[in-house]
Amino acid sequence: MPKVERGRSEEELIPLRHSTAHVMAGAVLDVFPDAKLGIGPAIRDGFYYDFDLPRPLTPDDLQRIEVRMREVVKQNVPFVRESMTREEGLRFFAERQQPYKVELIEGFDPDEGAAGGSVSIYKHANFVDLCKGPHLERTGEIKAFKLMSIAGAYWRGDEHKPMLQRIYGTAWPSQADLDRYLAQLAEVERRDHRKLGRDLDLFSIDDELGSGLVLWLPNLSVVREELESWWRRIHHERGYTLVYTPHIASERIYQRSGHIDKYGENMYGPLELEQGEGPLSAERRQRFWIKPMNCPGHVKVFQSRVRSYRELPLRIGELGTVYRYERSGTLHGMLRVRGFTQDDSHIFCSWADAQAEIGGVFDLAMEFMNVFGYSDPVIYLSTRPAKRLGTDEMWDKAEGALKEALECRKVAYRIDEGGGVFYAPKIDIKMRDAIGREWQGPTIQVDLNLPERFDVTYVNEKGERERAVMIHRVLYGSLERFVGGLIEHYAGNFPLWLSWLQVAVIPLKPAKAGDGSGAAARTSEYADEVLAALRGRGFRAEVDHRDADMRTKIKQAQERKANYMLVIGAREAEAGTVSIRPRHGAQEQGVPLRDFLTRIEEERRSKALPPDFHGAGPSVAEAVAEQRAGT
Repeated sequence: MPKVERGRSEEELIPLRHSTAHVMAGAVLDVFPDAKLGIGPAIRDGFYYDFDLPRPLTPDDLQRIEVRMREVVKQNVPFVRESMTREEGLRFFAERQQPYKVELIEGFDPDEGAAGGSVSIYKHANFVDLCKGPHLERTGEIKAFKLMSIAGAYWRGDEHKPMLQRIYGTAWPSQADLDRYLAQLAEVERRDHRKLGRDLDLFSIDDELGSGLVLWLPNLSVVREELESWWRRIHHERGYTLVYTPHIASERIYQRSGHIDKYGENMYGPLELEQGEGPLSAERRQRFWIKPMNCPGHVKVFQSRVRSYRELPLRIGELGTVYRYERSGTLHGMLRVRGFTQDDSHIFCSWADAQAEIGGVFDLAMEFMNVFGYSDPVIYLSTRPAKRLGTDEMWDKAEGALKEALECRKVAYRIDEGGGVFYAPKIDIKMRDAIGREWQGPTIQVDLNLPERFDVTYVNEKGERERAVMIHRVLYGSLERFVGGLIEHYAGNFPLWLSWLQVAVIPLKPAKAGDGSGAAARTSEYADEVLAALRGRGFRAEVDHRDADMRTKIKQAQERKANYMLVIGAREAEAGTVSIRPRHGAQEQGVPLRDFLTRIEEERRSKALPPDFHGAGPSVAEAVAEQRAGT
């Protein structure tokens, strides 16, 4: 997000944005005198206000409201705070036919401006609102704002209450800040993975198939295949055992794990199925649930036989598909779905090895983010919450192992007090994308729940059973969410190793109709030889033999995000060379084919980021850099 004034944090901008919300609400009442007021808080990057209005708002209405707001700002009237008794407040807002304000006062909700026996109100011009503040001194201090959009919102978030119309806006200390913010929003819109997904034929979500269920189309399936292959390779290199676990499981295992109690409303099921082998009988019918997590299955892999300390650490990994119920209003392209594949891994070890294993995972996570060009990671150590499982001694050990792994690497991290989950402290790594947005990255947890519930033990050096430590970690997290983020991170311009069309071969037609057919035939033949050489080295390449002009072929290859276009004419065919048009960058002519192949083999091997990776433009890059420096 764009820079705020030096020393001004998001919290310090609350009075500006809250005051702008009040000015907007007053302007709405001026345009729609019968409007009923809901609430209007400041939020990150802006504000909103909810209204009960006689008709649906239109974009033209937002312009009218903005005009009125600017008139009030120009008047430079003060914001004045006053207090009323509860009875005075009820009478005041009832007389003005504002039922939602009356309801708030009747509830004495401190977060909405009523506390104890008094009611706090703020006035400016002829507008009065129930509010606890804070606000600016005068409307003239509002320098730059814009109304952004209209949405529906249930009163107080309750679907059984009236649907109101919500106006979103943004406000910044200066017009320059606002301009940078709007430029950032335009860049975010340009990179939207849902739009790029349609334009590039990457994925589809079909209502007949089901909301929140992703169809990976051929282009994006290539990306997934490469990501999975690389993931498997690096895990084999690091001593992981890769496994597969079932997509459904008996209710008993989810009762034992605690998922039914803690997570049941997000699970799909139950299914009534027979358990065991033999003739059908009512006694053998049991309830099964669709897998929401891979963890219980990995515990059962560990417990498939008695484990010795000599086998530890045992690192188990899986690209396992799980299903979780998400409310329809929260679904968002590939970023929030109901069926997704997680790269879950669990490491079973002793406490003596825990810190080293956590450190190894952390190192892998850093390497992982660097490969994809994610920068400036922000690392959090999330500690025990108030409500938790396990003893203080167990939490001390787990938090200590996580902390030691970070400190011995001398990395900066922040403590998120109470931010751990009820069963585990964790390391959370947030990563920044190409335009400065923060994404949830790898996470490392020391699970204090499942080893106890499932009595996960190994035989130690003394021949005694000892409780195993269970480290839970993900790198991708959800492949769907990770790849949706990658689409936006790269703006659809994937690096060579992931690209679905790495090289497009474009043979030229003869310049004139009278040119000999022999030259055209040789050019076409050479184009096929180039294609065969590329495919022979494992590159995804195509040749365009259509009877179309070169510009059309190049334009369409660019639209398909080909990393390289090789233009081939009679001269190239004669010399055994290619003319290179990269997706972005300088063109080259007369490059020997073998040199080009060597070059792109190295680019693929090194997983180099493409030259057009930072394609956001200097204004956005500058805004992101200034924002980091200023907040």
